[in-house]
Amino acid sequence: MLMRLAIVLAALPVAVILNAEAESIAPLVIVAALTALSVFMPASAGPALLIGYAALAMAFGDGHPLRAGVLVMIPLLHLVHVTSALAAVVPVKTRIEPAALKAPARRFAIVQAITFVLAGFAAFIPSGPNIGLVELLGLGALTVLIAVVALRI
Repeated sequence: MLMRLAIVLAALPVAVILNAEAESIAPLVIVAALTALSVFMPASAGPALLIGYAALAMAFGDGHPLRAGVLVMIPLLHLVHVTSALAAVVPVKTRIEPAALKAPARRFAIVQAITFVLAGFAAFIPSGPNIGLVELLGLGALTVLIAVVALRI
């Protein structure tokens, strides 16, 4: 039950951010429906649809690509993913020992650190019509390097 509550607690700020950036109530309704699906059937496509919907809504929304809402949304959606995965394999009434969450929490922290390092580098890439190929290749090489290091951890 704790993992399913964590799904709701992670999805709640997602709904607030999407509602703040939208002009209608539609994102709030969609996120609520997908969150309910994710809670009651965590092994379904509900979590993936929730993550995909939120990512697309933020990507096609107005504003800078690295605005605060996007940067807050990244760990929240990752938390929805992790908690849904755990809720899918752990029976509802099972008591989860904190030691069992140590490895997933460590991987979560590593992935978030890598993500925000990449976001920091992406903040320095110039935007506009004259994006340099060298900058994009450098970011791609950095991504591969970090992925290789992360896989060894």
